[in-house]
Amino acid sequence: MDEHAARRAHAPSNVSLRAVIAGVAVMASGIVIAIVLATIVSARVPSPRAAPNNAQRPEIAGAVQRTDPASEREALVAAQRQRLVSSGVDPHTHKRYIPIEEAMRILAREKGRP
Repeated sequence: MDEHAARRAHAPSNVSLRAVIAGVAVMASGIVIAIVLATIVSARVPSPRAAPNNAQRPEIAGAVQRTDPASEREALVAAQRQRLVSSGVDPHTHKRYIPIEEAMRILAREKGRP
């Protein structure tokens, strides 16, 4: 070991000034290239130069208001209850459905229960 190693706070570094300058030059040239490309692209895009924003405001329809949400819920619950006690074919999925009581009896028979 070196006799001065005990007095040094850190190990010496060998930084090349040439490498630092080369790195800064690469970054600066990248920034210049990005600015030049952005200028070329913005010059070729068809947009008015004087207008900051020529976008049109979208038309927004008014809020959908329900006249009687309680009766809508009651109608939904009634339709669901009717579905539980009736049989038929679902018009949307074309699947057959049966009353819940009958379905429970079938499942109980399959499991071996009376």
